[in-house]
Amino acid sequence: MKLNTLLAGVAGLAFFVPGVAFAQDAADDSSGGVGEIVVTAQKRSESLNKVGLTVQAMTGDDLLKQGVKDVGDLARVVPSLTVANSIYNTPVYTLRGVGFYENSLAAYPAVSVYVDEVPMPFPALVGTAALDVQRVEVLKGPQGTLFGQNATGGAINYIAAKPTDIFKAGLNASVDSFGEVDADGYVSGPLSDSLKARISARTAQGGGWQKSVSRPDDKKLGDKDLFMGRVLLDWQATDRLKFELNVNGMVDKSDPQAGQYIALFPQVGPVGAELAATPFAPSKPRAADWNPDRRPKGDDRQWQVALRGDYDLTDDVTLTSITSYVDFKRKQINDPDGVASEALEFLFDGRLKSFSQELRIASSGTRWNWMLGANYEHTTSKEFADQHVAQSSVVANLGFPANSNTFFLNSQIDNYAVFANADYELLPDLKLKGGIRYTESKRDAQTCTKDAGNGGAAAFFTATSTAIRQAIDPTAAATPDIPVGGCVTLDEATFLPTSYSNSLNEENVSWRVGLDYQALRQLLLYANVSKGYKAGSFLFTNASSTAQFAPVKQESVLAFEGGFKASMLDGAAQFNLAGFYYKYTDKQTRGKRIDPVFGVLDALVNVPKSSLMGVEAELMLEPVDGLNLKVGGTYINSRIDEYTGVGFVGGVKDFEGNSLPFAPDLSVNASADYDFAVTDSVNLFFGGTVTHNSSTYSVIDSDAATAKLDAYTLVDLRAGVSFADRYRLTVFGHNVFNEYYFTNAPILYDTQVRYTGRPASYGVSLSANF
Repeated sequence: MKLNTLLAGVAGLAFFVPGVAFAQDAADDSSGGVGEIVVTAQKRSESLNKVGLTVQAMTGDDLLKQGVKDVGDLARVVPSLTVANSIYNTPVYTLRGVGFYENSLAAYPAVSVYVDEVPMPFPALVGTAALDVQRVEVLKGPQGTLFGQNATGGAINYIAAKPTDIFKAGLNASVDSFGEVDADGYVSGPLSDSLKARISARTAQGGGWQKSVSRPDDKKLGDKDLFMGRVLLDWQATDRLKFELNVNGMVDKSDPQAGQYIALFPQVGPVGAELAATPFAPSKPRAADWNPDRRPKGDDRQWQVALRGDYDLTDDVTLTSITSYVDFKRKQINDPDGVASEALEFLFDGRLKSFSQELRIASSGTRWNWMLGANYEHTTSKEFADQHVAQSSVVANLGFPANSNTFFLNSQIDNYAVFANADYELLPDLKLKGGIRYTESKRDAQTCTKDAGNGGAAAFFTATSTAIRQAIDPTAAATPDIPVGGCVTLDEATFLPTSYSNSLNEENVSWRVGLDYQALRQLLLYANVSKGYKAGSFLFTNASSTAQFAPVKQESVLAFEGGFKASMLDGAAQFNLAGFYYKYTDKQTRGKRIDPVFGVLDALVNVPKSSLMGVEAELMLEPVDGLNLKVGGTYINSRIDEYTGVGFVGGVKDFEGNSLPFAPDLSVNASADYDFAVTDSVNLFFGGTVTHNSSTYSVIDSDAATAKLDAYTLVDLRAGVSFADRYRLTVFGHNVFNEYYFTNAPILYDTQVRYTGRPASYGVSLSANF
């Protein structure tokens, strides 16, 4: 009794502490109270307040209200989640400071994305994930014992809106001040007594928002040209057997974002005259530039089919199979250098195919639940880039022939895993939980930089190889001529031209163990210790030496976390608090290396030791009917404990004490929504969202001032009217104070650019449900 009284007092004090924003779910997901959301974070339906994990959940209706249309938009509403753009338009997700910045299609992320437990194993594949969703759950911390693939940072699990027992349909459409038109809709209902279907589609068109610095009258960049769709079929074959089929696809020809030119870092001496005369871009969100003769343009095409089958072996034991195949193609004209001259431009062509199969058996009981399973993944990828660098310093100073080289990366990946997970009620209100997973991963890679077919790169590298070899051994014979179209990358040991092939064979055991204590009916205490891994990777880049292709090995995170979830005031308030400490081993990141010919070049590196510690809190209130207040935040202290490497612009440095990239110390999100009746059938509503991130860096070198990502605060506002719970008209504003902010600041050979966020925009949307 004394312990319960003390814990109740702690929960009462906690009421006054701010916390992370959770969304109140729609009526069909809620069991009463602002924090009562039914989630499937542990692969079974249960109240969020009963789950001893840090999980943030938002419903589809909340995502719609706040204008969250894709995975990247989640960074506006999920504290500690950052999303950065990259030069090939592949997003990079970081959660609680754990992320992996790499551009290639087949680089596994540190934060995995799923749709109905089906993995979208690579960031380029997540385009259709946010279409017509019931809710999204963001799981923080290492994953692997429950979901389909290992992840060191966390998992984002989308739950698609399911086919309905009766006919339903809905439509959402919006237009903003940049002219972007976005519309989505669905039709759902039964086809027979045992078969139900749901068809969803979305399109986004127009909205170019970037302006050329050198050509004010040029057409704006940033237009959307997106179509996607999905068909869901649910078939109740027998009383014990059911199937769920998901077929989806996407065509996205939207413009890639152009960089904003902010600094010049010549690699090997002066750059071309045209680039040297180019001024830096003004600090305005829309300012950017690109080559008008090679205008950025995207063309992504993807289709996927996923089949889930569930067979109830007994009333408490279910056998589940999940099969998925996804095919993705990308063609892109990309000009990331931020200038109108040809400093660095790419013609990119890539394809990714991935098959996965999971088979598991699980039980559900009153005192204990268990699950045993295995999964397999096979992925192939092919990436090719044609590079154009006429104004670069290597052309101006080394006589490197412009537009004379290409590069490619072919990968084959096979992952095998077996896993088990269980929880057991040791005593009334005290639950022991644990999970373990063994993974074996094999990745083969073939890559090289090639002559583009005009003989320029072949001649240059033939001469370079001869010069280096004879500088080492004056008696060495001249290097044989590299054939036109051949590989020009030089072997790091012999300095002879070669292609690069390598294999990365890894295995690991990830695990989790924890305790949940239901101290009071409305107070859950929990503690977890877990270890997660992320597989190694190869670099996709233009490399003069095979040393630059060296892969990073797998990384691991040992995580300690504890916290509580408290419901108060008869469900009108919810307060959650968690503290965590991560011990990070062999963190994978983009670093630099010194090339004897071309100066400072990109490379993948492992940071041997680093750590993160922090606290996360969340508070939700409904002080009066219709008024929902949510505030939350994450504080993180990240630190490199051991690493010596090459700095941002060269020179060997000791990075001990530096912070990790894309890991702001403080992330805060707050929202307020008030909905009240005017008549029996008409409601008015008002709302707003505030997002704040403190400063961080885009690289591990915190001495690089131009790589600092400044702190920013974004404010979104919304207001409107709804009729008979069927129609809703909303007027909205995003970033209404026109905050200038940026999410990445990479160096691209000679130039450094920023990827800015969108400036203020305003618009109107209409929703209808039938």
